[in-house]
Amino acid sequence: MRFGISPLSLELVIDKILKEKGLAGLIQFKLSELIEGVAKAGYKHCEIILDIFQLFPIQITEEEIQNLKNIKQEYDMTYSAHFPFISIELASPNKFIREGSVNSIVDSYNTFIQLEEDIDVYVLHATGEFIADAMDFIMDPNIFPVATSLFADLSIQSIKEIIKRTGIDRKKIAIENFEFPFETTVNMVEKLGTKLCIDTAHVLGGLSGKVDLVDIAEKYLDIAGEIHLQDYSKEGLIDHGALGTGKNFPPEFLKLLHQRNFTGPIVFELPRSEALKSIEYIKKFVPQIDLPNVKDQPFY
Repeated sequence: MRFGISPLSLELVIDKILKEKGLAGLIQFKLSELIEGVAKAGYKHCEIILDIFQLFPIQITEEEIQNLKNIKQEYDMTYSAHFPFISIELASPNKFIREGSVNSIVDSYNTFIQLEEDIDVYVLHATGEFIADAMDFIMDPNIFPVATSLFADLSIQSIKEIIKRTGIDRKKIAIENFEFPFETTVNMVEKLGTKLCIDTAHVLGGLSGKVDLVDIAEKYLDIAGEIHLQDYSKEGLIDHGALGTGKNFPPEFLKLLHQRNFTGPIVFELPRSEALKSIEYIKKFVPQIDLPNVKDQPFY
């Protein structure tokens, strides 16, 4: 099992780089130095958040790409990438918003095109905040399935356009369950021939409808390309928390990953300290899982 972390966050850029070094810090920032820090800390996988490179003036040069390739080989690392999701809406009924969202994702893919063969999974949000809000407004049970089908069809069209324009292997795309009915997300995965990314916090918090996390794993682990592993917590600005700190995270889910020998990346979308707490939770409740020897040290 490949346990990793998603270290490049808005918090890192704003609180660490901008706050301490200003705009000059962004220009000097090297993604490869951050990822080498992750590798030295003991993680075996790193997920790269592609939003950051469209929000801030951080350059990815050929030298940086080569450095990332070298780190992957030297430390036996694997990579995944998370397509942009901030202000992105692939399911918008407004065609101009859909087109802009597709352009953003295609651009992010092309920015890292030289690293494509080294990226195992591209995580994608099929719907965004606008659709989540729209679904919350729909109270009529007769309209809800119609709207769900409409938004899903629009998102499928957008994803097909992304595949067409990038030539990406659709089996590398993992559609993440977000604020959209889980079964509808699975249907989209099956229609597109992609993979599924199971975000445990989104399931536990009810963001993907009334579904059970263990039941989901039993049914759909064979089509899952990646796991985002965290508890559900409404403290702060995000819904992700360390395992054991939120909505009664079920150890049975982890036991099932172990029993089924899940080989895709398992990513903590958490700050470093919260990821360490999650690792301790796994050691306590599912000791049979072979965890990496992660050190408590800064990445950057």
